[in-house]
Amino acid sequence: MKLIKLLLFVFLTLSCSRETSEEINLAKYFKGIDGTAVFYDPEASEYKIYNTALSRRRSSPCSTFKIMSSYFALAEHIVTAQNSTLEWDGKDYGNPQWNQDMEIKTAFKTSCVWYFRTLTDKVPPEKIRTYLQKYHYGNQDISDWEGKQNTNTNIAKLKGFWIESSLQISPVEQVRFLAQLFAEENQMTETLKDLMLITNVPVKIYGKTGLGIKDDVVDTAWFVGFYERNNHKIFFAVRLHDKENSIKDYRHSASAYARQIALDIIRNANVF
Repeated sequence: MKLIKLLLFVFLTLSCSRETSEEINLAKYFKGIDGTAVFYDPEASEYKIYNTALSRRRSSPCSTFKIMSSYFALAEHIVTAQNSTLEWDGKDYGNPQWNQDMEIKTAFKTSCVWYFRTLTDKVPPEKIRTYLQKYHYGNQDISDWEGKQNTNTNIAKLKGFWIESSLQISPVEQVRFLAQLFAEENQMTETLKDLMLITNVPVKIYGKTGLGIKDDVVDTAWFVGFYERNNHKIFFAVRLHDKENSIKDYRHSASAYARQIALDIIRNANVF
């Protein structure tokens, strides 16, 4: 195991040293929405990026952090794919889908904050820091553990350091994290793929949305993940930065727009 980890580290180090990046025009897929898209082929160590300046700017990962929190909960045996049910405490969390006992697959699909807040609290902060350091996850800052910087709610179980708080990550860092994580082939990453699977047509696409609200407007909207063709993985991150968009109900549906933009690019743009 130590040898495998060493080889992985050497591979990633060498890959980073020979990475190339190309700016590409994907504006037509954004349809006037301000944002960025990053696509990364780890086998070629090549990035294709739309809006490079925004691609390196950090923001809250919001619910995309559920990829990481699912991983460390599985790695620390807090849950397993077969045994992951947490009991609902009977409180109204403002989303009917969340007001019930929950297992990890449903929690991931419905982006249930109280479920992942509970999982995170079961892992010591120093252990979580170790995972963030291992995977070079953004600024690795979990100092606002309780998420007090987030003023959108007073409900403790709907707050955390990953929701409009201290932890910050850029789209480029998102794809690097995902590429490093899924370079590992084990039961945990197979479970994550099952949680993240969006569609099989025309290729397998895996992903997670994220939405951050600040001062009652959209601060950031994410869709991150990867797609597979013939076992060849391409990693991606789409993030929207449009705070004042006039699209109907954009405040609540911005992450759905990010997801659709990514799916349209994957299916039609032939980025890789």
